[in-house]
Amino acid sequence: MDYAVRVSHYLDPVTFELQRDVILLISGVNVAEVIVGGEVSGGLDGLAAHTLDLGDAVCLPGFVNAHAHLDLSHLHRQVPRGLAFTDWARAIIAGRQVPAPIIHAGIDDACRMAAATGTTAIIDISVGGMSAGALARHGLRGVVALEVLQWDPAQAEAQMRAADEVVRRRFQLESDRLGADAGGATAPATLAGVDFGYSPHAPYTTSRELYQLAYGRAYGEGRVMTTHVSETPAELDFVRSATGQIADLMRQFGAWPGFAGHGTTPIELLLGDWLSPWLGESGPRLVLVHCNYPSGNDRDLIAAIRPTICWCPRSHAYFGHQPWPLYQYLETGANLVLGTDSLASNDGLDMWGEMQFAVQAHPDVSRTQLLRMATVNGRAILDLADGAADLAIWDLPTGGEGLELEKLLNLFVGNHPRLLAAFSQGNLIARAI
Repeated sequence: MDYAVRVSHYLDPVTFELQRDVILLISGVNVAEVIVGGEVSGGLDGLAAHTLDLGDAVCLPGFVNAHAHLDLSHLHRQVPRGLAFTDWARAIIAGRQVPAPIIHAGIDDACRMAAATGTTAIIDISVGGMSAGALARHGLRGVVALEVLQWDPAQAEAQMRAADEVVRRRFQLESDRLGADAGGATAPATLAGVDFGYSPHAPYTTSRELYQLAYGRAYGEGRVMTTHVSETPAELDFVRSATGQIADLMRQFGAWPGFAGHGTTPIELLLGDWLSPWLGESGPRLVLVHCNYPSGNDRDLIAAIRPTICWCPRSHAYFGHQPWPLYQYLETGANLVLGTDSLASNDGLDMWGEMQFAVQAHPDVSRTQLLRMATVNGRAILDLADGAADLAIWDLPTGGEGLELEKLLNLFVGNHPRLLAAFSQGNLIARAI
């Protein structure tokens, strides 16, 4: 065994029942055994190569941040608040024009911030795959979803070729890419726990042809595909009738596609038309981000297909959107998850903070449901086994002894608990000193 860890409370990731007085035995990337409710003769010594007796502590599944833009982390608190979405987008486009070392430093800080707050896996939207190495260095699991966007259908294949080059550069062996010219080089070897997926940006920036190339590739290879959809009322105006703020923005950037609108909603455009050939068995690996403004047949399509839908509560509040339709989506049976979005529209990457804002927006929501959205529902995207040793261990809050899970989580959400230790892929990636 690699680790033996003793805690007073352990949340079973399958049953979601709290177990008391537990010793976890971790071997490789999995929890090999859970010893409940009893002392082991001689204590932890001899059970594993490394031991942690954390006493009054609560072991939960590690957080899965299902939507981040790590390559915007250098813009933390650099964009004025209160901007309309299109003005914010202009600021983001300008903010990307900085030297690469600044972007890399921001990504590194963001990975450190995430690991220190109990996140063990991140689905990152990345323009050039820059986060792959940082995620691996910090021991985090990750899917680096390579962003592709281009309205012109004639450019769709070129966009996918550019994504392929990122894969060769970031994820495959140099010998595969360079052949004989690589000599004996083997870097960058496979990044443990970090893989790539695809992310067509949004229906207002990306052609049907590019969506289909990206999703066909993701579906065929069993990869994650994630996309922004139905984020703003302006997006609905553009997709329906080619009017509004986004149309004006595209004209200003010389990217006007010259069409009269699709006469439908962004969600229906994707699920009912563009992606429909693959959706019969799509499962949770299709991640629709935001979905803030469902209308028409959107909810019926979601209920029929049951993709993953990601809510980013603090970013949602930052832009002043209408209340997120949480209860409507719960009724569809979709796989609901939480994300942070970027540090250009958020003050942190702490998932407890997302849960806190979710409770502010929907005070009656089950805290247990929110924890599922922040943990095991995200594991479904990554296809992680139930016994994956991706864990976050928290100091038991005052008054938490003997509480049922819902009441215990209510204490956590209100007080931002102290992280004692975090494991990702069976490796200790954070530890309180």
